[in-house]
Amino acid sequence: MERKTTRVMIWLSCLLVLLAGMTTSATAKAGEIKIYVEGKLLQFEGQQPLIRNGTTLVPFRKTFETLGYKVEWNAEEKTASGTKSGIKIELTMGSQSAKVNGQGVKLAVPAQIINGSTMIPLRFVSESSGYFVSYNNASGTSIIEITKEDTVLEPYVVKGRVVNSEGTPIKGAWITIDNQLLYDSNLQAKTDDNGRYRIALPKAATTYMAYADFKTVYEGVEHSVELTADDNSPFAGNTGAIRDFTVKLNSSTGTGGSGEVLFYMMDLIHPLNPIAEPPDRDDVTITLEPVGTMMDGTVGGPKLVSKGSRNNNGYGVHNVPIGQYRVSAVYAPPGEEPQQMLVRIVTRGEDLPFAESIVAGFRSITSKIHFMELELKLNVVKPPDEDPGEWTWGDEDEEEEEWTW
Repeated sequence: MERKTTRVMIWLSCLLVLLAGMTTSATAKAGEIKIYVEGKLLQFEGQQPLIRNGTTLVPFRKTFETLGYKVEWNAEEKTASGTKSGIKIELTMGSQSAKVNGQGVKLAVPAQIINGSTMIPLRFVSESSGYFVSYNNASGTSIIEITKEDTVLEPYVVKGRVVNSEGTPIKGAWITIDNQLLYDSNLQAKTDDNGRYRIALPKAATTYMAYADFKTVYEGVEHSVELTADDNSPFAGNTGAIRDFTVKLNSSTGTGGSGEVLFYMMDLIHPLNPIAEPPDRDDVTITLEPVGTMMDGTVGGPKLVSKGSRNNNGYGVHNVPIGQYRVSAVYAPPGEEPQQMLVRIVTRGEDLPFAESIVAGFRSITSKIHFMELELKLNVVKPPDEDPGEWTWGDEDEEEEEWTW
């Protein structure tokens, strides 16, 4: 019995040693951090990267030099700086404020000296340098990838960028991540100066959709544009997703950002021939040439040349991006030479003069409906050669028929 008990004790002791070894091994693996820059593993000597309060700190000199910076260390002021074309980053040890090109930036965790090594926040330095940072800890090892293009998915993270049609970043756009399983459990964030956002997702088995809303003030009026993701498919939380948005000014879907150019014909009688049909609006072509900055921040753009059509708002050119335009019109019935028309904007309480072209913008009816209303008439340069009193209104040679009652 004693021998059996001894064997059991030995077996239990071996099991405990084995479990202790496995725990130590797992702990070591869980604490390991691997950093890749454009796919190449970054090797550090001495002090290794570590995570403090959710922020990854890395050795200063190796990181800056890998990202292409010329580095400087001021021992007296305890400041580390990196400089390359167009960018200068300055960090002071122990300070939660850094500088990028002289502008102050708040840090969640300050740069600091650990075991004699200067350690700096990796994400801050990388993103300030124009790189994207992705993080994955699914295997127990922290894998951090730094790339020029944000193409790496991160589990339980949705991220992306909002830009206009020229690729200029849109700051302050609201991103909404809609939980498709649970009601009223959406997540929101605003885009930063670079038009980027990053939202951590709860570790739950569900799918999501991404939406965005862009608000801006243009010509003294607040506009709101609903955005649809470039990839508008649902995604699972455990895979993560990249959802980018491009501002498209199109009110045909009710999302806002564009308006209606409505026009009215003022020649109820043909100015050159009162017995002829009055000018037909279907024979009018409107030209809209962008002037200055549009509502989405783009400058200028292609001319819009279009005939009119009818919708619920009236007759004209529809879904025109909000902005200022130089407007002109041409009247060209089938088989006739085109004639330049005169144009004026409809303004309440004012009787503005007609001109061959005008610069005009939109008037807001509601937050999503905007009108530019125009009046058009033929540009009659001279009166008819004949006296209207001498015109023939019927067959003058026909004798008047005598009526018999």
